[in-house]
Amino acid sequence: MANILVLDKDPLFIHQINRLADSKAYDFTYVNTPRQLFDQLAKGVFPVLMLDLSILGAQAVQVVRQIKTNVHYKETDIILLTKSRESSILAACLQAGACDFITKPTRDLVLHARIKSIVRSQVYQHEIEEKRLLLENKTQKLADVSQVLKQQTSDLQQVNRNILDSIEYASNIQAAVLPNPEEIKKSLPNSFIFFKPRDIVSGDFYWFREVGDKVVVAAIDCTGHGVPGAFLAILGDSVLSRIIHYHQILHADEILNEIHVNIQRTLRQNETTSYDGMDMALCVIDKTNKKIQFAGAHNPLVYVQDGELCQIKGDKVAVGGAQWDWEKGPRVFKKHEIDYSNSQSLSLYMFSDGYQDQFGGKKLKKFQRKNFRNLLHSVHDQPVEEQKRVLDHTLTDWITEGNQEQVDDILVIGVKL
Repeated sequence: MANILVLDKDPLFIHQINRLADSKAYDFTYVNTPRQLFDQLAKGVFPVLMLDLSILGAQAVQVVRQIKTNVHYKETDIILLTKSRESSILAACLQAGACDFITKPTRDLVLHARIKSIVRSQVYQHEIEEKRLLLENKTQKLADVSQVLKQQTSDLQQVNRNILDSIEYASNIQAAVLPNPEEIKKSLPNSFIFFKPRDIVSGDFYWFREVGDKVVVAAIDCTGHGVPGAFLAILGDSVLSRIIHYHQILHADEILNEIHVNIQRTLRQNETTSYDGMDMALCVIDKTNKKIQFAGAHNPLVYVQDGELCQIKGDKVAVGGAQWDWEKGPRVFKKHEIDYSNSQSLSLYMFSDGYQDQFGGKKLKKFQRKNFRNLLHSVHDQPVEEQKRVLDHTLTDWITEGNQEQVDDILVIGVKL
């Protein structure tokens, strides 16, 4: 049960809150003044605070800052209750550390959803924080090795070998985290994964999970590549697993919405200048009803249905990265559906931007989106292994002709239904 401390005098709103308390999922404590607020904070820990700005008045920013600088309440989420979205005090409180606001009056459904999302995200954040600390520990070990390089130049080659061995070992860990292609083949026999990391470890990764008669498959492109991208990839894999495996969320748009919230909270992007995030294309394939849900963050879904090349663009925002949008409000991803019950053939393609952005050819230009889509269209009716072979050879010839190096991680997922 989540303990929530509420500073509010509005009897209607308190009655509304009490209806939530009947669910026994939350335990609410009510106070009327800032003094009572701090008295309660001294007695126990409350993971969530709901503070009415009209009661705090001119002290609002000072109260929020005082709470967030207290070591015991650094991780506490503060929800502001306000009647004015344009309030300068509201903006200042959010900058001081408040994480969200609710405009009164509000509907029961919206109130419940906002509180539930914050409480659930706190659980995720604590679990992921443990993994983040483990990764930081490994990073510190690599930094210690780097210091040895400066102190023992005579052992430069051996120390360098040790670092490479560590990263190569990390690549084994990343490979173990990635889904086994053979397992994917059991669920989607006519599928292929074309995966070429630029470095030893990759910021691109693919994700797969079968839940009942539905299959979730995604192509994800994290900010950066190499070790920084790989850290984000491990985080993304962990978040996706919890959302789908433990919470059974199987709507494409809701999955991306949940990932976005979790990435922002885990990386504390409302408190820091971190803008790291992920571009992704995600499909939920319902093999029984022969329907596909798609949601995308920047990245599209390209598919060929009965010989016709089609594309569904992803939303023009990433998962994680940006702060609150004051004009458009919270980020919400769109869901698109494809019915293939009456189709003779359907080929799906999800990918990162590495292939189409690769430099090469006689004129040393990017491969480009149009050429990449046309290439997919030209091979869609071939066996999946032949499709993968053509993609590989075309890319190799393109890079070789321009005498270039691979500039980014490359990932293409193909599925024939």
